[in-house]
Amino acid sequence: MQIFSILLDVVGPVFVIALVGYLWARSGKGFDSSFVALIVNAVSTPCLVVDTLTTAGLAPAAVGQIALAAALCLTLAGLSGWALVRGLGQSVPTYLPPLIWSNGGNMGLPLCLFAFGERGLGLAIGYFVVSSVTNFTVGQAIAAGGISYRDVLRMPMTWAILVALTIMTTGLQLPVVAQRSVHLLGSITVPLMLLSLGHALASLSISSFGRSATFAAARLFGGYGIGWLVAWGMDLDAAARGVVIIQSSMPTAVLTYLFASRYNNEPQEVAGIVVISTVMSVVTLPLFFLTVM
Repeated sequence: MQIFSILLDVVGPVFVIALVGYLWARSGKGFDSSFVALIVNAVSTPCLVVDTLTTAGLAPAAVGQIALAAALCLTLAGLSGWALVRGLGQSVPTYLPPLIWSNGGNMGLPLCLFAFGERGLGLAIGYFVVSSVTNFTVGQAIAAGGISYRDVLRMPMTWAILVALTIMTTGLQLPVVAQRSVHLLGSITVPLMLLSLGHALASLSISSFGRSATFAAARLFGGYGIGWLVAWGMDLDAAARGVVIIQSSMPTAVLTYLFASRYNNEPQEVAGIVVISTVMSVVTLPLFFLTVM
């Protein structure tokens, strides 16, 4: 019974806050999702990256290890996902991104924080950074048929990573006023992400349940298996292993729907995968947590 209490403590707050966003959307009250997305992507998440990576006591080697694990998970998800999509005769630009990129921000970060503490959050951010940068570059390229390296250089996340790594490797410190400002701005990230996730789910619909459910299950269980394979192959310690497996097991990232909508790649199909995988994760995540905690 204790393990279920722990799981409730870990998973419960994530779904409660997302539910608030969902109910807020269903009530018809105002919610400027574009503004929230801009604040999260351009300000609060870069601040969270700098704050956590420079204060969590993580060695650069630990961050590098988790980044390599993330890259391996994404690569394996891409290869297996491509095989599945092609095997089912479906569109690669439509169905491959939802199989590769998981919701490691909105859900993964708070879950790893609640389950593994500040060190877990730091490791989870290392994973999320790799996932986020590749989603904005490779993921967008798959959806659009091209890539802009100039956009990568303009991303606040890119500069946040450089700042954090510089501080970690040189021993430099930000001025106190900057440290506190970065900490306060970073602390709004997780609640805003969860509220926006719930709000976004309220506006998505499912156009083809069977196909969406198939790809949703592949994202969750395939990601879980890949996470275990990478964690075992790299011989990660308990916290790092748990972070990699949980981050790899998250439901489909909402951003894949936004890219599908932007480039007209059957967005309702992708919306169905996002919705179903998120609903399914209510059951799968507690089960996955039982194997890593």
